[in-house]
Amino acid sequence: MLTRAVEDGRTDVGATPRGQLPDGGAGVGGEDTGRTARKRRAIMEAATALFLCDGYRYTSMDQIAARAAVSKQTVYKQFADKEQLFRDIVLSVTSNSEAIITDITSVLHSTDVASHAQLRAVLTDLARRYIDGVLQPHVLALRRLIIAEAERFPDLARTYFEQAPARAIEAIGNALQTYIERDLLAADDPRIAAAHFAYLVLAIPLDRAQFYPRERPSAAERDRLASEAVRIFLAAYAPAAGKTVAPARPPAR
Repeated sequence: MLTRAVEDGRTDVGATPRGQLPDGGAGVGGEDTGRTARKRRAIMEAATALFLCDGYRYTSMDQIAARAAVSKQTVYKQFADKEQLFRDIVLSVTSNSEAIITDITSVLHSTDVASHAQLRAVLTDLARRYIDGVLQPHVLALRRLIIAEAERFPDLARTYFEQAPARAIEAIGNALQTYIERDLLAADDPRIAAAHFAYLVLAIPLDRAQFYPRERPSAAERDRLASEAVRIFLAAYAPAAGKTVAPARPPAR
């Protein structure tokens, strides 16, 4: 079984791994570039912490500068204003979504799935990865922040949704299409099937986590939620009785 994304520092569908901001290059001016990059990273980390704690409205650039241990002038040298800083933070998160989603859904692309039992195992692995990723405290806090500021920044909220939750469902739908073509699943619309899968997996733990962010379900409970979601999904999308499973196609060259 593949190592889960959260075990190597990646969170989910929407979270930026630590240390992903550039450190600057070497060579002529490399030291100054590196110092500038470190200050920018410190400012973004400080602003993120304050936005998550106090909200956008009640966070000032003075507070951000103090927390980042830089001057206010340095903050404004990097970011024109608080709005640009907030936008850069959200966009830096969404820019990492594709790689994270690819990692979480990589289990779906196995060419060895040739039975309903194997499909159940693959989907259960995916479901557990999905829960682990979305329930990361930083992901939950950022998600709440973006939702809270959706009216102030509707374009950012749309961008985040399209590049994180919606993109994950699209990736799952693309993978499910293969299983539909091989008669392991029966669905007219793979994307709707993927959305049903996502909400079956996430609805219970995410709904609770939004209100109780510090109460993370145990590993055993996350396993149970994953397996039950898959059981219900497969019951809804099982192929008609009597259909045989098509042989696995060789990978494209």
